Amino acid sequence: MPYTIIAESCTGCSACEKRCPTGAISGESKKVYFIEPALCIDCGACGVICPDEAIMNNHGAITHVLKRAERPIAVVHPDNCNGCGVCVDVCPFDCISPSPENRANYLGKVQVNEKTCVGCMLCEEVCGWDGIYIMQTADKKTFLQALGYEAEEAA
Repeated sequence: MPYTIIAESCTGCSACEKRCPTGAISGESKKVYFIEPALCIDCGACGVICPDEAIMNNHGAITHVLKRAERPIAVVHPDNCNGCGVCVDVCPFDCISPSPENRANYLGKVQVNEKTCVGCMLCEEVCGWDGIYIMQTADKKTFLQALGYEAEEAA
Protein backbone atom coordinates (compact mmCIF):
# COMPACT_ATOMS: atom_id res chain seq x y z
CA MET A 1 0.00 0.00 0.00
CA PRO A 2 1.57 3.35 -1.00
CA TYR A 3 1.53 6.53 1.04
CA THR A 4 -1.73 8.50 0.84
CA ILE A 5 -2.83 12.02 1.64
CA ILE A 6 -5.72 12.51 4.04
CA ALA A 7 -7.91 15.02 2.23
CA GLU A 8 -9.56 16.37 5.38
CA SER A 9 -6.19 17.36 6.84
CA CYS A 10 -4.31 18.61 3.77
CA THR A 11 -4.06 22.40 3.45
CA GLY A 12 -2.30 22.36 0.07
CA CYS A 13 1.00 23.77 1.32
CA SER A 14 2.96 21.88 -1.42
CA ALA A 15 5.82 20.81 0.90
CA CYS A 16 5.24 17.15 0.04
CA GLU A 17 5.20 17.79 -3.70
CA LYS A 18 8.52 19.63 -3.56
CA ARG A 19 10.13 16.82 -1.55
CA CYS A 20 8.90 13.84 -3.60
CA PRO A 21 11.75 12.34 -5.69
CA THR A 22 9.50 10.58 -8.20
CA GLY A 23 6.91 13.28 -8.89
CA ALA A 24 4.21 11.07 -7.37
CA ILE A 25 2.58 14.00 -5.56
CA SER A 26 0.61 16.65 -7.38
CA GLY A 27 -2.01 19.27 -6.74
CA GLU A 28 -2.75 22.96 -6.69
CA SER A 29 -1.66 25.39 -4.00
CA LYS A 30 -4.18 25.74 -1.17
CA LYS A 31 -6.09 22.64 -2.39
CA VAL A 32 -5.81 18.96 -1.50
CA TYR A 33 -2.80 17.19 -2.98
CA PHE A 34 -2.80 13.62 -4.31
CA ILE A 35 -0.24 10.79 -4.35
CA GLU A 36 -0.21 8.66 -7.51
CA PRO A 37 0.13 5.11 -6.13
CA ALA A 38 1.98 3.76 -9.19
CA LEU A 39 4.72 6.39 -8.78
CA CYS A 40 5.07 6.26 -4.98
CA ILE A 41 8.18 4.37 -3.84
CA ASP A 42 7.26 4.48 -0.12
CA CYS A 43 10.37 6.50 0.75
CA GLY A 44 8.67 8.56 3.44
CA ALA A 45 10.22 11.83 2.33
CA CYS A 46 6.82 13.52 2.28
CA GLY A 47 5.65 12.34 5.69
CA VAL A 48 8.51 13.73 7.76
CA ILE A 49 7.99 17.28 6.48
CA CYS A 50 4.18 17.53 6.21
CA PRO A 51 3.18 20.28 8.68
CA ASP A 52 -0.48 19.21 8.59
CA GLU A 53 0.23 15.56 9.46
CA ALA A 54 -1.96 14.73 6.48
CA ILE A 55 0.02 11.78 5.13
CA MET A 56 -0.61 8.14 5.92
CA ASN A 57 2.33 5.77 5.50
CA ASN A 58 2.30 2.37 3.83
CA HIS A 59 1.30 0.71 7.12
CA GLY A 60 -1.78 2.91 7.65
CA ALA A 61 -0.22 5.15 10.33
CA ILE A 62 -0.30 8.94 10.16
CA THR A 63 3.17 10.41 9.71
CA HIS A 64 4.58 13.19 11.88
CA VAL A 65 7.00 16.01 11.25
CA LEU A 66 10.47 15.08 12.47
CA LYS A 67 13.28 17.38 13.52
CA ARG A 68 16.44 16.95 11.45
CA ALA A 69 18.19 14.85 14.16
CA GLU A 70 15.20 12.49 14.25
CA ARG A 71 14.98 12.00 10.51
CA PRO A 72 16.40 8.82 9.03
CA ILE A 73 19.57 8.95 6.92
CA ALA A 74 21.87 6.45 5.26
CA VAL A 75 25.08 5.75 7.14
CA VAL A 76 27.96 3.93 5.45
CA HIS A 77 29.51 1.05 7.42
CA PRO A 78 33.24 1.78 6.99
CA ASP A 79 34.31 -1.87 7.20
CA ASN A 80 31.58 -3.43 5.06
CA CYS A 81 31.15 -0.99 2.17
CA ASN A 82 33.15 -2.11 -0.86
CA GLY A 83 32.20 0.79 -3.13
CA CYS A 84 30.33 -1.39 -5.65
CA GLY A 85 27.92 1.48 -6.40
CA VAL A 86 24.62 -0.43 -6.32
CA CYS A 87 23.32 2.06 -3.74
CA VAL A 88 24.48 4.95 -5.93
CA ASP A 89 22.40 3.61 -8.82
CA VAL A 90 19.22 3.03 -6.79
CA CYS A 91 19.14 6.31 -4.83
CA PRO A 92 16.27 8.49 -6.14
CA PHE A 93 17.74 11.55 -4.42
CA ASP A 94 21.24 11.25 -5.92
CA CYS A 95 22.70 11.68 -2.44
CA ILE A 96 25.11 8.73 -2.56
CA SER A 97 28.30 8.99 -4.57
CA PRO A 98 31.69 7.29 -4.80
CA SER A 99 34.15 8.57 -2.22
CA PRO A 100 36.79 10.98 -3.60
CA GLU A 101 39.63 8.69 -2.49
CA ASN A 102 38.43 5.84 -4.73
CA ARG A 103 40.88 4.77 -7.44
CA ALA A 104 40.57 2.85 -10.70
CA ASN A 105 41.97 -0.31 -9.14
CA TYR A 106 40.14 0.10 -5.79
CA LEU A 107 36.44 0.74 -5.60
CA GLY A 108 36.74 1.92 -2.01
CA LYS A 109 33.66 3.36 -0.39
CA VAL A 110 30.64 5.53 -1.04
CA GLN A 111 29.67 8.73 0.72
CA VAL A 112 26.26 10.14 1.65
CA ASN A 113 25.14 13.74 1.31
CA GLU A 114 23.15 13.99 4.54
CA LYS A 115 21.45 17.21 3.46
CA THR A 116 19.61 15.48 0.63
CA CYS A 117 19.25 11.95 2.06
CA VAL A 118 15.78 11.13 3.38
CA GLY A 119 16.46 7.61 4.62
CA CYS A 120 14.15 5.96 2.10
CA MET A 121 15.83 2.57 2.72
CA LEU A 122 16.31 1.71 -0.96
CA CYS A 123 20.12 1.69 -0.59
CA GLU A 124 19.99 -0.52 2.49
CA GLU A 125 17.65 -2.95 0.73
CA VAL A 126 19.92 -3.44 -2.31
CA CYS A 127 23.25 -3.63 -0.45
CA GLY A 128 24.35 -7.26 -0.26
CA TRP A 129 27.29 -6.50 2.02
CA ASP A 130 25.63 -4.71 4.97
CA GLY A 131 27.59 -1.67 3.85
CA ILE A 132 24.92 0.94 4.46
CA TYR A 133 22.31 1.33 7.16
CA ILE A 134 19.34 3.61 7.72
CA MET A 135 19.15 5.19 11.16
CA GLN A 136 18.24 8.42 12.88
CA THR A 137 20.76 11.17 12.28
CA ALA A 138 21.34 11.43 16.02
CA ASP A 139 22.43 7.76 16.19
CA LYS A 140 25.19 8.01 13.56
CA LYS A 141 27.96 9.08 15.93
CA THR A 142 27.24 6.30 18.44
CA PHE A 143 27.05 3.70 15.65
CA LEU A 144 30.42 4.71 14.20
CA GLN A 145 32.08 4.97 17.62
CA ALA A 146 30.91 1.43 18.43
CA LEU A 147 32.81 0.33 15.32
CA GLY A 148 35.93 2.23 16.43
CA TYR A 149 35.56 5.22 14.11
CA GLU A 150 35.02 8.92 14.60
CA ALA A 151 31.97 10.27 12.77
CA GLU A 152 34.05 12.70 10.69
CA GLU A 153 36.71 10.22 9.54
CA ALA A 154 34.23 7.56 8.44
CA ALA A 155 31.88 9.90 6.58
